[in-house]
Amino acid sequence: MCGKFTAMMTWKEYCFLAGVGTSGADELGPDMMDPQKQLGTFTPMSSLPVLHLNPVGMRRITPMRWGWIDPRSANPQRSFKHLHARSEEIDRTPTWTDPFHDSRGVVFTKSFNIGEEMPNGKTKQWMGSRADGKPVAIAVIYSAWETTAGLLRACVMVTTQSCPPLDMRDDRMPALLRDDAEIKTWLGEAPSTSAELKALLRTFDG
Repeated sequence: MCGKFTAMMTWKEYCFLAGVGTSGADELGPDMMDPQKQLGTFTPMSSLPVLHLNPVGMRRITPMRWGWIDPRSANPQRSFKHLHARSEEIDRTPTWTDPFHDSRGVVFTKSFNIGEEMPNGKTKQWMGSRADGKPVAIAVIYSAWETTAGLLRACVMVTTQSCPPLDMRDDRMPALLRDDAEIKTWLGEAPSTSAELKALLRTFDG
């Protein structure tokens, strides 16, 4: 399954895709980072720029750790329990039910990796991207926890069954939202039922 992805765009380009200013929100304020900063590869435990809605329904980007908290860990800041949430179970698995209904976000990228398990026990990495080179929008869910080191915001990538030809290498891939309308619905800017939200998490075709 996807263990890393590469944005391959500047912070300004990322914010344009997200529909926010370079402060990370639809409001005036200091830049979150240099607009020309190049966003590179994100791996587990990285801080991801997650697009979501703030409490008053405005779009903003918040850094969130990729890796769900492990409540049994002595140091949640340095460990994680999950990286992915299966779309087929996201509305009925206790871990995911509340975030699915209340805390949905999007991460943009140009490519993502999937791993093929080899006979020797090693994993071969394959890179997936759109044929036209355009960015993709990955559906995520997130939550926040109070820890001894402070507030920890963490997210996981939603996954679905792989599409051809990726299914030749791995049976799972990130759940990709196809257009602005689907992004709006997933974020919560458009009214939707649980069934309509789950319908967005189908296998990507094309």
